[in-house]
Amino acid sequence: MLKFCPKCRHPLNGGEKFCPNCQQDLRECQEDNNQPAQSGRNQAPQQVAPRPPKRPMSKKNKIILSIIGALVVVFGIFYAWGSSYYSNSNQVNRILSALKDPKQAGGKYVSCDDPNVKITDSSVKPLQNYYKNHSNQADELKYALTSNAGNSDVQLVQSGHHFLIFPKYTAQFHGYTPKIETNHANSIVKMNGKSIGKLTGSSSHFSKELDPVLPGHYEFSIKSKVAGRTLTANANTNIWSNQNVDLNINTETLVIKSVPNGTVYINDKKVGSLSNKGELTLSDYPITKHMTLYVSGKFGKKELQSKTITDLDEGLENAATDDDSAIISASGKKYVIRPEWKGLASNEEAGHLLSDVFESGGEKSQYVGEAGNSSYLAMKKMFDGFRDDDSVNNFDTDVKIESITPYDTDESQVNYVVTFTFEHDDYTHVQVIEYTGCILKNVDRDFKVDKIGSAHVKQDKKVTGDSDDEDSDTNDDDD
Repeated sequence: MLKFCPKCRHPLNGGEKFCPNCQQDLRECQEDNNQPAQSGRNQAPQQVAPRPPKRPMSKKNKIILSIIGALVVVFGIFYAWGSSYYSNSNQVNRILSALKDPKQAGGKYVSCDDPNVKITDSSVKPLQNYYKNHSNQADELKYALTSNAGNSDVQLVQSGHHFLIFPKYTAQFHGYTPKIETNHANSIVKMNGKSIGKLTGSSSHFSKELDPVLPGHYEFSIKSKVAGRTLTANANTNIWSNQNVDLNINTETLVIKSVPNGTVYINDKKVGSLSNKGELTLSDYPITKHMTLYVSGKFGKKELQSKTITDLDEGLENAATDDDSAIISASGKKYVIRPEWKGLASNEEAGHLLSDVFESGGEKSQYVGEAGNSSYLAMKKMFDGFRDDDSVNNFDTDVKIESITPYDTDESQVNYVVTFTFEHDDYTHVQVIEYTGCILKNVDRDFKVDKIGSAHVKQDKKVTGDSDDEDSDTNDDDD
């Protein structure tokens, strides 16, 4: 008996032939409903088909999945390494290291805000040479890049990506177009060994604006023919603006006085050697802006260099007249140049010390090693002998410095002449003695005698009241 209409699911009371809701013929449904009960005993139970067994993963798929897993691990390691190596701070450190070392290839670390500047390892060299010699400016560059503050000359910029993932940074510098000027027509001007082309102008003013360049330290050379004579000059210039580079060629006669047989360098190029007397004359030498000069020499087994005179051209303009104590002095139509040496005693310092020593033998504190110094002992013995000589009423000494040259670090070699005057009852005894190879040591700018030097009698004479040359015993020697 049906309880619900099989079509519309309307509840039934039982015995209905048709569904009161949808008029479905319920008799057919009752027969169908009774059929399985009548035939159920004669039918075999229905069997469920077994599920096919799960196939194992193929070897090929296992290999593919293993490769994918390995790649994920490798990529993770690579990404961790790259995030550190290509971090902002580490890239800045590599940029600074390259810019302070001209031996490194610096092109990949630099860019320019002017697209006309071609960035190559060669074009970056002037920038590297500048920072190599200007450590303070290198520190300022580091601050500008690490703080990302930047300035009008440089800033840190992103210029691409490494491996399409990590940002790539460069130090972007401002490009400049300086103008080269000279006072001679048909001059050949080179910048870092390469010709810049023809200068144009008239009268005594010729110029050319350079193509855009990176800032840095540049070397310029100029060659001109004046009155049938070829003149050349060099100038070193730090370019950090659209400045004018003055390559006017003026000529002056320079006399360099320094150490015997030393070598003279102007703008880091050898221009000549000093004589045995320590002099070199450069006649009609071309003078340009920002010239530098220094002297080097070999003293014992050491090669020493004087202090560098910078902006020599300005020093010539402001030179004192006939001042032997000045580094640069004017003397008639020539200039005398005396480069300074680090730790070298001046004429005044050497003269003051040796005058004290030859006044009475000197105090032991004025000698290196004090009472144990052999020169101190010899001088003490000599002056004790002067004082013990009853025939000498009194004596006087006068010291004249002949030359001072470097001997070693903080040591000076001094040649000098001492005139001894001994007053006797009826005559005056005069001795002129030359001392060579005296060594003075610089101890915190307090000079002391290490060796008094070898003595050689230049003159020995007696002077009576009647005649300056009477009873004289002279031994003149010009060695």
